[in-house]
Amino acid sequence: MLGDGKKILIFEDNPTIALLLRTFFERRRYAVKLCEDGTEAVKAVREYAPNLIIMDVIMPGKDGIEACTDLRREGVRTPIIILSSKAYEDDKQRGLAAGANAYLLKPFDPKKLEEIIAPLLS
Repeated sequence: MLGDGKKILIFEDNPTIALLLRTFFERRRYAVKLCEDGTEAVKAVREYAPNLIIMDVIMPGKDGIEACTDLRREGVRTPIIILSSKAYEDDKQRGLAAGANAYLLKPFDPKKLEEIIAPLLS
């Protein structure tokens, strides 16, 4: 699956995970922009107009659940994948209730991420 110039916006404050995600998507020919906190999520999404958003839950500023809620409240329909180390079922349900299309646990399996993004970017 090749990105063919589609844009991915990643909200991740851990530099190692951000680098892994950037590499994952760039190898598939996606354009990637990184942000470190959710406070500017709506603004960043409006400016970058991504085809997919990857959102961590635990970030400085506004957490990913709040940022996801804000994006949906603002009418953003871009698919959102929450990528988090918060593994409780309640955490997953909060993410999905906030409007995320998928909730994936860290550490993530690249094959699983590929399975999730395929229908969201088709």
